[in-house]
Amino acid sequence: MLSIIVAIHNQLGHNRLFLDGITRYTSGPYEVIVIDNHSTDGSAEFFESSGCKVIRNDKNLCYPESMNLGSVAARGKYLCHINNDLYVAPGWDQLLLGAMERERLDAASPLGLEMMPTRALTDWMQGRWAAIGQGRLSTGKSKETLHTMVRAMYGDWEEFCNEVRQSFTGMCFDGIVGSCVVIRRDTYEKIGRLDERIQAADWDLYYTLRKRELTHGDVRRCMVVGGVFVHHFIRATVKSKREPFACAHERWTIDRKWDREEQAKLWCKPDELSGRPSFMRSIGERVAKPVRKLIQELDRMTAARRLWVPASRIVDVYRQKFQTLGRPGRAASPAQ
Repeated sequence: MLSIIVAIHNQLGHNRLFLDGITRYTSGPYEVIVIDNHSTDGSAEFFESSGCKVIRNDKNLCYPESMNLGSVAARGKYLCHINNDLYVAPGWDQLLLGAMERERLDAASPLGLEMMPTRALTDWMQGRWAAIGQGRLSTGKSKETLHTMVRAMYGDWEEFCNEVRQSFTGMCFDGIVGSCVVIRRDTYEKIGRLDERIQAADWDLYYTLRKRELTHGDVRRCMVVGGVFVHHFIRATVKSKREPFACAHERWTIDRKWDREEQAKLWCKPDELSGRPSFMRSIGERVAKPVRKLIQELDRMTAARRLWVPASRIVDVYRQKFQTLGRPGRAASPAQ
């Protein structure tokens, strides 16, 4: 069984859309465990009325502490640490778990706006989502409005997800998409759970697994599984007016725990941390950045018209981009 663990602090609209996707598109046995961090908008009651297990806190706990609390209460062989501002694809759970079994993975993430098979495709999709609004415009919105944003971004959601499956099934590459991570329970226990001092829990988990893979050889690093995609509204929690975290433990930056040299050795994209990007890449970034910003601004001004574009035509755009930008070696390297 898959234990889906989600931490919430208000955001009822996101919570409704999140659970709608989970109940509609999760195909295998699962449970939903909600860590309610002092919500005041009826979110805890909503999840309870929907049959989810809700652990109520009278204060706002941080993400890794919430995930550990939910994981202790979980019953599944697999744990899914997931954000509430997220919408899952049809069959997302079985696609991820199937890949984990085939590839003998200890942790896995789906594709998402944070990481697609190539840097070029990731940049293009992030720019497209920036035009729709990202987290700054999704905070406080209703489930229906949020679903409209998904429609504007992807057209027909199920058809888009099917196109992702056809284009990227069988692809698996180094990386982690922190909004959705599935980890085997025994692996989670083996590494001593999440380090609650580190708020960048996804990076810390990736580094921890990667280092243990190198030093002990009894786990494998996290991989991103092609063929399954989840939509993340991105920064919706950060942009919301939330209570300060009330955790009593120390809070460390990722750089305090992992020095930059070690991060560069362990991270799936070493150029980002080595401080020595290639000359051609540096030049390319300087040229491309202002062009991307101009395109994004033009796209932002016309984003609303996508609601009147046939959904299938929007999917056609993705089909073309997946072919031109999504293949490693054609536009970029895996996880770059």
